[in-house]
This record gives sequence, C-alpha cells and structure tokens, in this order.
Amino acid sequence: MISEIFIALFKVGLPVGLTSYGLVWWALKKNYISEVASVKSFEQAVKKRKKDKALKKQGDPVHRKWLAFGGGFYGVVGLLTYAAVEFAEIRDFILQFGGFIEMIKNLSLNFVISLLVGAIKNFVAAIAWPVYWLNEIHSEHIWIWFVVAYGAYWAGSRLALRKMG
Repeated sequence: MISEIFIALFKVGLPVGLTSYGLVWWALKKNYISEVASVKSFEQAVKKRKKDKALKKQGDPVHRKWLAFGGGFYGVVGLLTYAAVEFAEIRDFILQFGGFIEMIKNLSLNFVISLLVGAIKNFVAAIAWPVYWLNEIHSEHIWIWFVVAYGAYWAGSRLALRKMG
C-alpha cells in the first residue's frame, strides 16, 4: 500500500498539483478571479464566474475549458483527463497512418469528421472522468488515488493563493 501511495503521488499528485497551481495562479494574475484568501473562497468565485454568461466567455481557452469541465477540483481532473485522452487519440491517429506526413497526405472530409466526433467523445469522457479513471486505474486501493488527487489539488491551489497573496 505504501508503494501505491508513492506511485499515486507521482502519476496523479504531481500533474494535478501542478495544473491546479498553474490554473489558480493564472486566474489571479490575469484577474479572471479577484483576490481571495482561501481555496474555498476561490472555488466560490469560480462557481460565480461559471454562472455569469458574460464572464464565462472571457479569458483564455484553457480557463474556459476548465470552467466547461466544472471548475475547481472536478474541472482540473476533467481538463487533465481531456488532455490525456486527446493526446492518446492524436498519437494513435498519426501512428495509424504511418506518421505525420502520411496523415497529412490522406486528409479528407471523412478524416476531419472522425476527428470532430472523437473530440466530442473525449469531451464526454472528460466530463465523466471518475468513470474513466475507475476503468484505467487497476488497484485494490482506488481511494488512495482520489485522496492523493484531491490533496494535490488543494495543495497546488493553496500554494498559488499564497504566492499571489
């Protein structure tokens, strides 16, 4: 079980913590969210921003996608899930054609449509990230992975709040 904690820290904790730090730091730096004192107040500000249609459209594409996935912890893991699934699918697409140059040579309307359909499927998988990761993580102690992920989210967010102070 101890080894699984370390594996979860590396595979889940590090990406979730760094992403949380980056998203919170950037949101505060760009004034997408006004200054807040705690992770809880930050999450409340994110929920408020998400509900306001005018504010929801402002910001960069990454923050808008984060809000589309729900913001907060759920949004961070959704965003990371979306990135993981998209990168894997793009890699598989390129390898299917025998490389990037061959893929470009075979561009067609069907190819573009299949990419769009794949992107929609990946978005759905990212929104339902708990189901996705329950199927991907083969462990007797799945709860460890979720605790590590939430702890990393909280620590990364808290560190960014403290840095932007």
